[in-house]
Amino acid sequence: MAHPLHIAVLGSATWALAALVATWLQARAYGKRALFARAAGDRAAGVKYVFTTGMLPQAKESVMMHLPSYLAGVAFHLGAFAAFDLLVASITGIKLPAAAFWLARVATLAGAIGGLVLLGKRIATPHLRGLSTPDDYLANLFTTVFVTLAGATLLAPTLLGAWLVAATLLFLYLPLGKIRHCFFFFSTRTHLGAFFGYRGVFPPSGT
Repeated sequence: MAHPLHIAVLGSATWALAALVATWLQARAYGKRALFARAAGDRAAGVKYVFTTGMLPQAKESVMMHLPSYLAGVAFHLGAFAAFDLLVASITGIKLPAAAFWLARVATLAGAIGGLVLLGKRIATPHLRGLSTPDDYLANLFTTVFVTLAGATLLAPTLLGAWLVAATLLFLYLPLGKIRHCFFFFSTRTHLGAFFGYRGVFPPSGT
């Protein structure tokens, strides 16, 4: 049976998608930059690299210097993906197998811990605190609460309403802050790989 708050979730998700698409179209209206230098590499190879090997810790110097934070971020993102999958299943009425629920419990628990770790590090580290804006805290809080309640609802179904409210708030905020990177990640990453692939920088020699 559909929950009354499903309508609020769908409405906020529609707003988020419309706002994100409008922003994407606005960015595309600037047109493409003309490249006058002769191609020194392959665009497709560059795109493949940034979505595969280029995502690994050893490809990023900053990640290797902060590996615990990288792992917390991975857990945070996997938990968010699991929570969104559960939300889709809840709204559509799709029945997930028991194994999927078990994996979702693990992913959302790890994601909640990862989100809290990253939030705690931002608050406790002076230079991070000095660089942070209200959006940095709000983005983490909205997502962490959403992920936490997703996992908690699997254990206590009476929390479904609270989770759906958290989902609604998350979607309403999504186009307004840094969480919108979940939408633009793919287009910006593709542009990055294509440009540096064209210039022969990606993939780096020896990879």
